[in-house]
Amino acid sequence: MTDEQTAIDSNPINQPNVDDLAQDAPDTPQGLRWHFVIIGLVALVVIAVLAFPFFTGQSQPAPQTAPAANEPAELSAPQATAQANPNSAQAQFELGNSYYESGRFDDAVTAYQAAIELDPNYQAAYANLGVVYYQLQKFDLAATQYKKALEINPEDGDVAYNLGALYLQQALANSASPDTQLLQKSIAQLEKAREISPDLAEPYFSLGVAHMALNQRQEAIQAFDAYLTFDASTDSRARQEAERYLNILNGQ
Repeated sequence: MTDEQTAIDSNPINQPNVDDLAQDAPDTPQGLRWHFVIIGLVALVVIAVLAFPFFTGQSQPAPQTAPAANEPAELSAPQATAQANPNSAQAQFELGNSYYESGRFDDAVTAYQAAIELDPNYQAAYANLGVVYYQLQKFDLAATQYKKALEINPEDGDVAYNLGALYLQQALANSASPDTQLLQKSIAQLEKAREISPDLAEPYFSLGVAHMALNQRQEAIQAFDAYLTFDASTDSRARQEAERYLNILNGQ
């Protein structure tokens, strides 16, 4: 992420403090670290219902309560800033982050689109717009936004992972007959994410799932083993699933 672009962060499981994440983000002077919304093990339910972990996204945050009919609506800080700076892509972007966090996904889409209209090279806005479309289950639109974000910054491992994870979800949508072409596409994209960001744990788990779905036992074992070498603070449910799958793959 470059320039003044930051992005939203949403972790449904063990959600960290937003301010801490913002401080950790490189080259993001303020705001929320965008890859906090990575469609990864922090934003996915990994417990398999039909033998495979599947990506369901996070549970939706509770929408903001509407004011009473005779009570004037009080503007939030991001709303006030965007209203005072209608030509600021950053202000629109941060407004989108605010809407996303409060579960107002349609409003978030509008705000991110406004940011992109003001700055067509606003990579974080494309990435976050993809995440919102993902939450709305508009997967084709989500993929389009991720691809655009990667056109602007091909070295963004988090977006590369989001796209691969999205392909994997689509491939496993029909659990009775996974889409082998999409599985291969997912693996290729996840490998790119792994190469770009070798310290990112999520691609290894997803690669294990994809290889397992293709009955590629050894590759799946290697991927799950690699995932488990990461710090134990990674998603506990995912670690349990990785261990369970390894036991299955190793015939235990």
